[in-house]
Amino acid sequence: MEIAATPWPIVGHTVAVEMLARAARTGQVAHAYLFSGPEGIGRFTLARIFAQALLCEAPADERPCGRCSACQRVERGVHPDVSVISRETQAATEERGDGKHTRISIETVRNLRASISLRPMEGRWRVAIIAESDLLSRDAFDALLKTLEEPPPFVVLILIATEAEALPETIRSRCQPVPLEPLSRSAVADELTRRGIPPEEAATIASLSRGRIGHALALAADPEALNARRQAVDAGLEMIESPLAAIAGARRLADTYRRGQRDAVERQIDLLLGLWRDLLLLAGGCDDAIVNADRCDRLARLARQWTLAEIHRGVVATLQALGDLAINAQPRLVLDHMVTQWPQPR
Repeated sequence: MEIAATPWPIVGHTVAVEMLARAARTGQVAHAYLFSGPEGIGRFTLARIFAQALLCEAPADERPCGRCSACQRVERGVHPDVSVISRETQAATEERGDGKHTRISIETVRNLRASISLRPMEGRWRVAIIAESDLLSRDAFDALLKTLEEPPPFVVLILIATEAEALPETIRSRCQPVPLEPLSRSAVADELTRRGIPPEEAATIASLSRGRIGHALALAADPEALNARRQAVDAGLEMIESPLAAIAGARRLADTYRRGQRDAVERQIDLLLGLWRDLLLLAGGCDDAIVNADRCDRLARLARQWTLAEIHRGVVATLQALGDLAINAQPRLVLDHMVTQWPQPR
C-alpha cells in the first residue's frame, strides 16, 4: 500500500496537487507540464512547490518538507538546479533593464536551453519554470520546441500560461496539461479567516478576488490598496448613477489616458464592466454571484431601475470601449460614446 504523502502547503487545486505529488513521490515525472489558468490563482506557487518536491532532501512521503536546504533555497529563488524565466527576469539580464518587454525573446530561451543542458548540480532534476509562456515570441517557441522534442532525461519544464490554447499545438501536445480553476468564494474566505482576517472583511475580499487566491492575499496584506479599490468602485457607481458624473468621469479618464496612464484607465473601465456585470446578475436574481458584494444594496437599487436588456446595453458599451482602446482608437471619443450608450437612471 502506498504511504500517504504530507499535504502540500497550497490552497485548493486538489486534483493537480495529488497528480504532481504522486509524480514527485514515485519518480514518474513528465518532462514537461503546462499549468494554465487565470493570473493570481496560484500557478507559480504550485510550480515552485512542485520544484521543491522534486528536489527535497526528505523521505519521499514527506516531500516537500519545507525545512531542508533544498526546499528553502527553492523558496528563496537561489537553488542552482531551478531556473525561472519571465519578462521580468529577461529585463534584469539586459543592460537596458527597463522592463518594457512585450515578449520573451529567443535569446532568453536559448540561454535557458544552454543552462538546462547541463546535469543537475545537486539534485536528481533540473527544473525550469517558464512564466508567461503564452508571451514567448514565435522564434522563442521554435527554440523551446527543440528542447521539448529531445529533452535531457533529468530536465523538468514547467510552462505557465493564462490560456493553454494561446500556445502552439506543437508545444501543448508535448506537455502534461495541468488546468487550474479559480477557487470557490468560500474556500478563499476560509483561508483568509484562517490567516486572521475578520470574517466580514474576508468575505468581501473573497468576492472581489473572484477565486484568485493570490489576489485575495495581496488585498488582505495591503489595506490601502483595498481602500483605493473601494473608492474606485464608488466613483464607478457614481458614474453609472448620474449622466453628468458619467460625462465628467469619461473626460477625466480620457485625460489620464493621454498622460500615458493607459493601464490605469483600462483597470477603471474593467471595474466599470464588473459593476455592470453585477447589475446584470442582480437583475437576473443571481445575487450570490456578484463580485462587489459590499456594495450590494446600492447595486440592487440601480438594478431595479432597468430591464435586463437595458443593463445588457451598459455591459456591451463598456466592453466595446475596452476593445476600441486596445486598437488605439481616440480615447475621448471612445469614452464619451461609452457613457452615452449607458441606460439613463429613472
